Amino acid sequence: MTLLDRYLAREILQPFAAGVLFLTQLLLATQILAQATILFGSAVSLVDVGAVVALMMPHFLGFVLPIAFLLGAVLGVGRLAEDREVVALGAAGISTARLVPVPLVLGVLVAALGLWLAADVEPVALQAARDRLVEVVKKNVRSDVRPGTFYDQIPGYMLYAERVQGGRWENVLVSDRSDPGAAVLAFARSGRLEPAGGENDMRLVLGEGQVHREEAGKDDYALAEFERGEVVVGLGSLVSDRSGLVRASRESFGELSVRAAEARAHGDVAEARKADATWHRKISAPLAVIAFALLAVPLGARSVGRALAVGATFGAVVVQFMLMRACEALATRGFLPAVVALPLPNLLIGGLGLALTVLQVRRGPGVVR
Repeated sequence: MTLLDRYLAREILQPFAAGVLFLTQLLLATQILAQATILFGSAVSLVDVGAVVALMMPHFLGFVLPIAFLLGAVLGVGRLAEDREVVALGAAGISTARLVPVPLVLGVLVAALGLWLAADVEPVALQAARDRLVEVVKKNVRSDVRPGTFYDQIPGYMLYAERVQGGRWENVLVSDRSDPGAAVLAFARSGRLEPAGGENDMRLVLGEGQVHREEAGKDDYALAEFERGEVVVGLGSLVSDRSGLVRASRESFGELSVRAAEARAHGDVAEARKADATWHRKISAPLAVIAFALLAVPLGARSVGRALAVGATFGAVVVQFMLMRACEALATRGFLPAVVALPLPNLLIGGLGLALTVLQVRRGPGVVR
């Protein structure tokens, strides 16, 4: 690596690192604030919040790395252009094409990091984040039952406790209307909610009470006393609604391939196309860094000011994102195979970068004065 290569790499890596830090913080802040009622509930500890944030980092980096790299590369090359160092290189007979290999090599390394995160780290981390958020939601449900207040957030159930201390209730009333044809009313001296095996389930434990049951349209009425009673309570959409921070695909490449194969075996073509599109999108998204690397020199080597350079950077990111979504829709609907549709945005942007680089080289150093 020559002195020029090291110099340019340093100029790119510094704003790239700053961009990763800033954009990650921004994305984390917006996502955490959107889920503030969950992550800052009465039963949530700082350890829970820190664990969720750490487990979401690989997913957030998948969005941040391409944007931060293009920003760093454009600002790095642009710094050379602002100080007329690109003009000096042209006067010395060094073409602007000489600047292309450095961002391209760095882009390949960042893309490899993004692929590793998408293939191995992100699915495991997202599943762990989902499991942690489910635990947080259940903790909040347990602590949300207040003394002397009716609690109706669990679908089909109404809970009331005269006194609450440490997650344990005294003098409890439970109205169970999960089965509209057989309403159940329970009274108990004590009660509590415990985690159950299922993601959407909790165990309602009652002690020393009575159960009253009446079936709709019948004169039958049942009364039973119990020392200890347990019932699994389904939280329904409560968990999915409150754990919306993790909505991305948590499937690995292998799991997506299996889902696509099983869907085809059952004749579900739409599901197979969706799985294929997701598989190829998880690959194409990190590879966008290489396409952006080819845009760095033609965008940055013109002395247009940092504001315009940053604007062009985010404009390229928006165009790539829109193209990716459009091509994913084409693949999902069967207009194009996923293997063709999803790499297409990167090929178009990379081709544009190459064309602009060739045009700039042909015009010579005068275009950067």
